[in-house]
Amino acid sequence: MHAKSFLPLATLLALSALSSSALAQDRSATVLNLGSGEQLIEALRQQHRGASGPFFRTLGSESLAVQIQDFFDKNGLVSISGHALGNSNSVFFLKGSAKSLTGYLALHDKRLAFEFSTGAVDGAKGQVTVREVPYTQVFPDFEESFQRDYDRAQNRTALAVAAPVYSPMALRQAPHIGPYANQDLTKLESKPGSPWVFYLNTTAVMSGSTPLNGVSKEQMYRAWQSVADQYSMLNMNVTTNRAVYDAARTANTLRTGIINFVNQDGRSFAPLRSFGTTSAGTLYRNPSAGFDYGYGIGMTGAHEVGHQMGMAHDGGGSGGEYFEGIAAYQWGPIMGNYWMGGSWANQLFTWSRGEYSTANNQEDDFRIMTVNESVPYAADDNASGKPLQLRAGGEINPLDNWGQIERNSDSDVFSFNVASAGTLNLRVDPIEYLRMLDVDAVILNGSGQQVARSNLSVNRSAEFKNLALAAGSYQIKIQGGAEGTPQNGFSNYSSVGYYALKGSLTGGVPDTPPTPLSSGVPVANQSAATGSWTYYAITLPSAASKLTVTLQGGNGDADLFVQKTAKPSTSSYACKSDGSTSNESCAITAPTAATYIVGVQAYAAYSGLTVKATVTP
Repeated sequence: MHAKSFLPLATLLALSALSSSALAQDRSATVLNLGSGEQLIEALRQQHRGASGPFFRTLGSESLAVQIQDFFDKNGLVSISGHALGNSNSVFFLKGSAKSLTGYLALHDKRLAFEFSTGAVDGAKGQVTVREVPYTQVFPDFEESFQRDYDRAQNRTALAVAAPVYSPMALRQAPHIGPYANQDLTKLESKPGSPWVFYLNTTAVMSGSTPLNGVSKEQMYRAWQSVADQYSMLNMNVTTNRAVYDAARTANTLRTGIINFVNQDGRSFAPLRSFGTTSAGTLYRNPSAGFDYGYGIGMTGAHEVGHQMGMAHDGGGSGGEYFEGIAAYQWGPIMGNYWMGGSWANQLFTWSRGEYSTANNQEDDFRIMTVNESVPYAADDNASGKPLQLRAGGEINPLDNWGQIERNSDSDVFSFNVASAGTLNLRVDPIEYLRMLDVDAVILNGSGQQVARSNLSVNRSAEFKNLALAAGSYQIKIQGGAEGTPQNGFSNYSSVGYYALKGSLTGGVPDTPPTPLSSGVPVANQSAATGSWTYYAITLPSAASKLTVTLQGGNGDADLFVQKTAKPSTSSYACKSDGSTSNESCAITAPTAATYIVGVQAYAAYSGLTVKATVTP
């Protein structure tokens, strides 16, 4: 048997010794000091262990006593979830560190809410205080006006719904991209393996792997897919797989979130800033008013998960608390009234920082997700440029040429050469279903000068038709686009997402794939003319501790460059060795599991060169 652990007597006295006169003072207080973060966390920890009774306080006439269901503590960070003592129709959560705690207690039946925070009140620095706040601060979508706006939007657009249409280039470049292809709806994952997980709990609206209520499998797939689209710029796995969520929650609850689909009609809602706790949002069935389930529930799910990640509503204009978007550009914030864009053929729903002229909320959505909630951006998949892949006849196929704009500062480059006068026909599409990316594409020549540019108006794609190109080197530069002005239109602030390229290039020079290397196996008798590059590739397992690449040659001057996933250059590399001979060595310690590209540049012509890569376990 394990002996119960108890709080030191002094701590217990500090936490629980409230006299009747103190309680009387509490009933009239507007702000209550609960003591230090360490004291509160320890009291709730002991309560969860059963070593002490409920932590009891009152504010006004309301009890703040809670019942703890989940308590997670890792490296000084806590995630605590439960509900009001004796009241299951409530929610309580607290997260952070002893020096920085935030959370809420909300009583659904009374529409009352209380905010817990550290250092929020003058004179209480380092102390945890609690105060009453508007109920809708915790559950923004319980606001009755939203239902009126929602119904009004339904009536306006019920006969003119234009759910997004898949780009023909959406060919499963990532797990969440492309039409439904008979995937198991209970095992969907947008970024398998990521430790950050958001779980869409569809159990209540499914019978095994079959949706209820006449909802098709394709519609249920698109509901998940739409949420995955809106968060694809993050390294966060949006999943319907309970086992994946449970494993991530056990490892670190602060990296997880959950929203429950429920089998009844109603107004969906979610507690603000509840990501990182086990307090769930609630996603009701889509009302039967003309909206496709996958589209309607997908948008609603993305919106409610946004509340859980910490975003408030984007309001302004005639929409009041829920901005209705800008019809001329078919753009609107996902945290506004997204229903108003239901009839737009090329709708673009994005995150926002309130740049439009009537905005009443200037919070930076990306900063909230990546800084406040510590969910990282997805890794840059094209940090150093990639060659444009050409198939037979100069075909540019979207399965070979695609990528992701992970953040608004990102741009992706694809390089190609034209041997003689050539012609480029190219289209670049966003390929996610509930897209956020507006594509802006530029063709640059070898001197970096702009040859052509495309950002189709209210179309989201870029296109080049019969573009004549002289012999030479070129780059296609892709980035997030913008239309109008930030005040009346949208900037590239949240123009992010996946894209693909399709078309043809006549006169193009196909890129030669790197020669594969095996660990410890030399490739001998290599030769090259002055100025040329030759590439090799080696794939490293996750257990590698070191990668060493060597060149051995008796003539000329071969220089060595190594880069992860992309071809290196003289200005972009993970390591290099460029001495005055053809004997070079380059080592990378603690490499990650990836394919590394070895580039050998002939500073002076060489022959009889041996290239070898060695992986140290």
